[in-house]
Parts: sequence; structure tokens; C-alpha cells
Amino acid sequence: MIKFFRKIRQNLIMENRTTKYFKYAIGEIVLVVIGILIALQINTWNKERIEQKKEHTYLTNIKRDLQHQLDSIDIHLSYETIYIENAKPFLDTYFENDELVIDSSLMNNLSLLTQRKTFVSTDPTYTDLTSSGNIDLIQDQIFKDKLIVYYQNLERIEKIIQNNNSQLTDQLFITNIMGLIYYNDGSLPNSNRLIEISKRILKNEENELLLVNMTTFRQILAVGHIKLLTELKTLTNELIELVNKLL
Repeated sequence: MIKFFRKIRQNLIMENRTTKYFKYAIGEIVLVVIGILIALQINTWNKERIEQKKEHTYLTNIKRDLQHQLDSIDIHLSYETIYIENAKPFLDTYFENDELVIDSSLMNNLSLLTQRKTFVSTDPTYTDLTSSGNIDLIQDQIFKDKLIVYYQNLERIEKIIQNNNSQLTDQLFITNIMGLIYYNDGSLPNSNRLIEISKRILKNEENELLLVNMTTFRQILAVGHIKLLTELKTLTNELIELVNKLL
């Protein structure tokens, strides 16, 4: 093709047809420019198509992560609910009778309160988006803003629960409760002797006060976690609905 145009130019020059040569030259330049513009447009289309495909992949993976996060939230909610259910019988009985009623069932319930569940965020896709700079592939600005705020809240709640587990449950509650009761989570045979020892320890009014306060505190902590997780669950469902509209 290039040889063909070159031959035409040479013939026009040899025939001394200058005006026609310039017209031809201009036409050739226009054709070249048009060709470049078409190539650039095709390249733009291909780039947009690739980016749209990447965006769809990211959105699909975000939806998957959110669904896994929803499962994690539900599991953690069930654990926190169990903590409340284990604390409630003891506190209800105490305040109804205004005295401690100590038996193997009480020991089992209080022992289970020393357990705690680690809450972990599920954010591999969001981490990839932010670390790679591909967050701008998400075209819907409203969704992108909500996504950023959601993962900021998720990180905050994860840290709150982790800090509470480490500083309050492990260091405060367990440290105090283990010196007051016979620890038995149901995996060991009941020991009447150890139960009697616990009764003698709890006859001390200060120890009685400490046990009631610690159990109340553990229940309040679980209630607080449930409130945070319930709010997070609502946000997660809302974000999943938005993703579904974009896919």
C-alpha cells in the first residue's frame, strides 16, 4: 500500500503536476490522520472493555467477600448470644433471691463466659483494590464511597472486639473470675469438693460482689458487641444489594 502511494507521488512529480501533487499529499495526510484517530479510538475501546471486565471481576469478588463477611458476622452473633444466655441464669437467680445459689450448673455457665470468639474481617478484594490503585475502576461513585466507609467501619469494629477480648475478657474478666469459681466448661466430671471450695470463697462479701459485677460486665460486653455486629450486618446487606444492581 505504501509503495502504491509512493508510486503515485512519483508520477505526479515527474509529470510536473504540482497542484495535483499537493492536493494528493494533503489527502494522504488526512488519510493518515484518520487512520491514527481510528487506531486510537479502537485502542480506547479495547482499554475500556478491559477495564469494564476488571471492574466486573472486582465487583463479583467484592460480593463474594461480603457474603463471607455476613457468614462471619452471623457466627459471631451466635457466640455473643450464648455468652448472654450463660450469664442470664446466674444474674436472674441472684437478683431474685438476693443471694448466691452455687451448684455445678452455675459453674458450667460461668466457665463458658471465659471463652471468646475472635472476629476477623474478610477484605482481600478491597485490600487489592486500594493497594493496587485499582479503586478507580469502580465507576459508580456512590457505591465506591459506601464501600470505602464500610471497610473503615469494619476495621474499626474488628479492632474494638479484638481489644475488648484481649484487654477486658482475657485480662480483666478471666483473671478475676478464675480465682472465684471452679472452672468446668462441661468437658470434665463435676467435682463436689471444688464446688464447696468455691462456696467458701464466695461467702466473702467482697468476692460475692466481684463475681456479680464481673458477670454483669461480661453480659454488657456481649450486648455491646451484638449491637455493633447487628449494625454491621445491616450495612453488609445494603452493600450486597448495591453490588447486585451493578452486576
